[in-house]
Amino acid sequence: MKSLIKAVGLVTIISGLGKLLGFARESIIAAYFGTSDVADVFFVSSLVPTLLFTAIGTAIQAGTIPLFMEARGRSKKESRELMSLLGTFFLVISLAFIAVTLLFTEPLMKLMAPGFTPGQLDLAVELTRIMIPSMIFLTLTAISTGVLNANKQFVLPAFTSTVQNVVIILATVLLTNTYGVYGLAAGVLMGAAGQFFIQYPSFRKEGIGFNFAFRENKVQIKTIMILFYPIIIAAISIQLNSLVDRMVSSGLETGSVSALNYGNRLLWLPLSVILTPLITVLYPSLVEGALESYKRFFTIIHKGTAIILFAGLPFTVLLAVSGDDLIRLAFERGSFDAGATSITFQALFFYGIGLVFFALRDFLMNGFYALKKTKIAMYSCLGAVAANVVLSIILARFMGVGGIALASSISMLIQCVVLFSYLLKGYGEKKTYSKQLGKESGKLLLATAGAVAGALVAKSWLADDLNIIIHTVIMTAVIFIVYCMLAFLFKVQAVSPLTQKLKRSR
Repeated sequence: MKSLIKAVGLVTIISGLGKLLGFARESIIAAYFGTSDVADVFFVSSLVPTLLFTAIGTAIQAGTIPLFMEARGRSKKESRELMSLLGTFFLVISLAFIAVTLLFTEPLMKLMAPGFTPGQLDLAVELTRIMIPSMIFLTLTAISTGVLNANKQFVLPAFTSTVQNVVIILATVLLTNTYGVYGLAAGVLMGAAGQFFIQYPSFRKEGIGFNFAFRENKVQIKTIMILFYPIIIAAISIQLNSLVDRMVSSGLETGSVSALNYGNRLLWLPLSVILTPLITVLYPSLVEGALESYKRFFTIIHKGTAIILFAGLPFTVLLAVSGDDLIRLAFERGSFDAGATSITFQALFFYGIGLVFFALRDFLMNGFYALKKTKIAMYSCLGAVAANVVLSIILARFMGVGGIALASSISMLIQCVVLFSYLLKGYGEKKTYSKQLGKESGKLLLATAGAVAGALVAKSWLADDLNIIIHTVIMTAVIFIVYCMLAFLFKVQAVSPLTQKLKRSR
């Protein structure tokens, strides 16, 4: 447990640094491009490599960890040969995706952003062709990350976002004055390369190389792909939610696509810094639990779910109550004006409602990957996309950008309920656990309601002309102090280990 806490702590600190740099990156991009039509084009174009890589990258990281750990249990040689074969296979697939995208860039852009003008469409095609080769480096990064995480080496993989953000910041500052948005696109490509090169020295020690013997291993590859293809489809489905958001928003007022992007970036700050490190570190433990027994596996699911809910809810309150201040602090400068803040807050508010469900979805999906029940995870993602499409189209008519964000949050809630219900069905003491879950959820909701009340009271007392940094710090402190006090008062299960430790120290 101590090693787990230490690993989560280190990854959290590194992720925090990466996210701070990520906000610096977004702030600089916002200062140069704001919510202009050029910014809209860039963010839509950047979705193409993101969508394609996430499909392969998620499959590599999520799918290979159980296979690698299982093979390593038999022999290191077998695990090394397996990863050499899989890594080469996925690299070839990524090259094929790049080739197809380069050939069909224009029709792809028309599909993704039907509301773009001819000039915007031409620019989107050019930017996509600059950024799409980044898939090569992103695939290599996913391979090395999967192997290092399986070996419980979490630090170097956590540094990848830091390297990427530094490179993109430098490219934006040094290249955009001369090359405009093309310089930013080149920075995305160089940042992807940097992510792999920082991990390469440690990855090289594993002795994993190229293995093109696909024909000799066709039976093994076929068996593995039966396991992998649902993960790939699930990953594409997850990215399709973002694509749906941008497709619907491209037909709204100018700046809507960028507002969703900036709102999503703020949403993922607490997710990436606090919750994703926990999910990452717990994944190898989920695999070990699944190999041992379902009871052991579900115990980890239970504890992880409790911690995610406890850690995520105060951030939901913060985004809802002080989201506009956070946007001003992060982005409102240069071309990003008060109007941009207003439309971005509409997206952030409704994204924030679903914050814990975004995190819980990823954690529960890992549970299914650990069990090798990848098809169930795939079907849940497809269902979530269908719900998001319908809800986005309906709600956008009445709520604009906010409706699109709310649709995403609702679809995440639905998916989490489906995934957790299925896992609970296999647990022998589900009736007892269901009662316990209901009781704990009630305690957390009361603590959350108390934090909302405390935040609203504090906000009414603070002067309107108070420095925005001081205002944000005070609001954050009030929310977390009230929430934690009530959590201790109600004896929330997630804080019970800390409570017991404090009692023993007296």
